Amino acid sequence: MTRKKFFRPRLDDMPLKRKFLLVYALCVLLPIMSINLFFYYRTSADIQIRERENLRRSVERAGGELLGMVDESIALSRSIAADDSLYAAMDRTYRSPSDYYSVYDDSLRDKLTRYMSANIVDVSVYTDNQSLQNGSNYRVIGPGSAEPAWLNALKASASPIALTAYRDEESYKPGRRISIAGKMDVYSSYSAYAKYSRVDLDLGRISAILNREKGSVKFRLVDDRDRVVADGLGGRDGEGGFYANPPFTPQEQKSGLFLERPLGGPNYVKGWKLTGIADTRYIDALMRESLQSILALGIVSTILPSLLIFFIFRSYHARTKQLSRHMEQVRSERFEPIDIPEGKDEIGGLIRAFNLMTGRIRSLIDDVYKLEIRQKNLELDRVRTELAMLQSQVNPHFLFNTLNAVLVVCTKNGYREITTIVKNLSLLMRQLLNRPDDRVPLEEELQFIRMYLEIEKFRFGDRFDYVFEIDPEAGQARIPRMSLQPLVENACKHGLQGRKNGRLITISARLGGEGLQLLVRDNGVGMNAERLRQVKLRMRSEAPSGESSVGLRNVHRRLELFYRSEARLIIRSREGEGTEAGFLIPAVWLNGEQAESDSWGRREHV
Repeated sequence: MTRKKFFRPRLDDMPLKRKFLLVYALCVLLPIMSINLFFYYRTSADIQIRERENLRRSVERAGGELLGMVDESIALSRSIAADDSLYAAMDRTYRSPSDYYSVYDDSLRDKLTRYMSANIVDVSVYTDNQSLQNGSNYRVIGPGSAEPAWLNALKASASPIALTAYRDEESYKPGRRISIAGKMDVYSSYSAYAKYSRVDLDLGRISAILNREKGSVKFRLVDDRDRVVADGLGGRDGEGGFYANPPFTPQEQKSGLFLERPLGGPNYVKGWKLTGIADTRYIDALMRESLQSILALGIVSTILPSLLIFFIFRSYHARTKQLSRHMEQVRSERFEPIDIPEGKDEIGGLIRAFNLMTGRIRSLIDDVYKLEIRQKNLELDRVRTELAMLQSQVNPHFLFNTLNAVLVVCTKNGYREITTIVKNLSLLMRQLLNRPDDRVPLEEELQFIRMYLEIEKFRFGDRFDYVFEIDPEAGQARIPRMSLQPLVENACKHGLQGRKNGRLITISARLGGEGLQLLVRDNGVGMNAERLRQVKLRMRSEAPSGESSVGLRNVHRRLELFYRSEARLIIRSREGEGTEAGFLIPAVWLNGEQAESDSWGRREHV
């Protein structure tokens, strides 16, 4: 219950727009992003597993084909070793080269040719019989010359057959070789000379096997001396040399896409192995393709729901916000109906109920206002009658004539200050009696204020001064008559009374984008926060409380009357620093005569 009581007020205090954004982020955006990330990582893992399985199959397939080539060469070597006629020809001592060539032409020339196949590039037989002649597929080895590399590998092997890789520097075209070397010792009766067979594998064929899956897998064939003897880059002629294993970097070997397998189980391939690694370019392309697909799916799955939710939320938010604004206006006693499409949902029901409520309230207010207007008209007639009686008793021309007589006397006697004050007082009274209660240009109202301040300055002497800060373009703006004078009078009466010297009043007018802002500042004693709050409350109070805040209340009422509560009254004060009072007239009420006619129409209706 405690947790429920804690969370529910927090949600109730949250603005509706923020709630919608929270629902969208937690219920739409976050799940879509989480699902897309899950699919991305899952797809990446599946690609890794699939590539490891493909790598295993590729290594096994290539290893099987290479072992088949070796087995074919081993069978050929054994076939040569079982040919007794070849033994007899190689074990014979020839008296002269012509004797050897005679036997060669009869039985040796094409004997080894029938053993050739697509996987074998060359077949040779070697012997230490010095009576033979080097040539074709038959070679002589003997004292005074270094033993071939393949023969050293054969002698080092415990088996009569050895698979060896080496560089052949003795042939007419030196290069890399991978050969099957075998001892020819099947027939003990032909053992006068040592005899060996060498079957050279086709390096182009090996390269074709290793290069068959180029772009997806990189292969390396490693011999028993841990050298890379083929990598899918060599050709039929075996260009290039060997290099040490491993050719792959430690990062590649630890990537999970590296595989190493023995070439086979027989002794003649013991120590030989085939290594392979998946081509990262191919995997990276797969990963990029997967990421692009998931991103495209994520964008589509995000945009479409977002647009749908946006239009749904906007329907609710726009009408709810409009309803909230009109409810705020009710606080200011403005009962305006909501003029938007209502809809048939719950929000539409609230709007219809609100419009019905405001219609009934306005009807009741109109009835009450009509009654009050009749009563006020009766009271106004009574006041007019009394005022007419007073005006009939006192003739204003008598007062003006008297002031003019005083002005003439002061001028003759040289009383300049008194002359100025009497002149200003005469002008003030004439304007008060002759001007209607309407809006006047700001510069005309400022002339009235200036005459009033001159009279006040006569009272205070050198202890009082005033300053005007007026924008030139603000002079023709129209404001309600006598709306600024009560603020100036309050500044003189309340703000500067407690200050002994250096009294200053500043009247400023600024015309900007928001409208016309008029401010009256004094450097008097100011007010504390509590005093300022009480002044604002009395200003908005319907019933006057003595003489306090009467001027501010009158200004506030006149602004409401002329500008439909859209003008804003400004009061700021700090104790010991002075007070600032004024008002802001919106720009819409300064730009044409329509605002003036609307204002007069409403005043006449009230």
